Amino acid sequence: MKKLILMVWGALLVHAALAQRWDMASSFNYSRPTGGMGRNIEQGFGITFEGARVLKNAPFSVGAEFSYNAYGHEKTRQQYTFDDGSVTETNVIVTNAFSNLMVTGKFFLRNTKLINPYLSGKGGYSWYRTNLTIEDPEDVDGCRPLESERLLTDGTFTASLGGGVRVDLSGIFKKMPTSMLFLDLSAHMTEGGNVEYMNVHEQSTHGSPDRDVMARFINNNTQVVHEHHVGHVYSSRVEMMEYRFGIVYRPMCGRQLSANE
Repeated sequence: MKKLILMVWGALLVHAALAQRWDMASSFNYSRPTGGMGRNIEQGFGITFEGARVLKNAPFSVGAEFSYNAYGHEKTRQQYTFDDGSVTETNVIVTNAFSNLMVTGKFFLRNTKLINPYLSGKGGYSWYRTNLTIEDPEDVDGCRPLESERLLTDGTFTASLGGGVRVDLSGIFKKMPTSMLFLDLSAHMTEGGNVEYMNVHEQSTHGSPDRDVMARFINNNTQVVHEHHVGHVYSSRVEMMEYRFGIVYRPMCGRQLSANE
């Protein structure tokens, strides 16, 4: 996942360097599931990288974004007794996360002002993943897990509508050129198709999960297999509110073009 984020961000940097007027953005995300999804999983936190082309002589921008959000992480110390009587103790880590790859569009309401509200729409694809890592008790640095696997993967098309406000930081930092650096605050409502996702905790007050997830552990010395319950699978439509706090940077060539318009 880290390699994928670096590749996406690197591609955005290359495009921005070659373009005449591009916005490059990074933001912190807070996601709150609603509806049926809100009854099954917890809130999530993550990061977004975005690159957008600002259209000449028009208050629009069109671009793309990639976001990664973790909504569940559990690390437990487990002791296993195998059929042959041998015992081992290790950390079991379960991470639940979802990623979005979206085409974005914004309409700015006060394009030449220091405080510029906008309307926003997005469409793309969302992936939901659950990863399991079993730490090697003999490896004190945690670099060599006994096992690492993806327990669950599913995805669906999603769309978002929302709005935000962009604040030109030159209004605060007087020596900064205008239209170079912006503070960006936004909120979006996202909906999509049905998707399966996992929670390490059973939400007993809202019905039973679709199924349970078991992980297989193998004793390297005896090759005896042991299964351990690690989570519950739910399914519903994607329904989520997302709130962002970020920074937008516009390269020098974009500011020169803006001054000439």
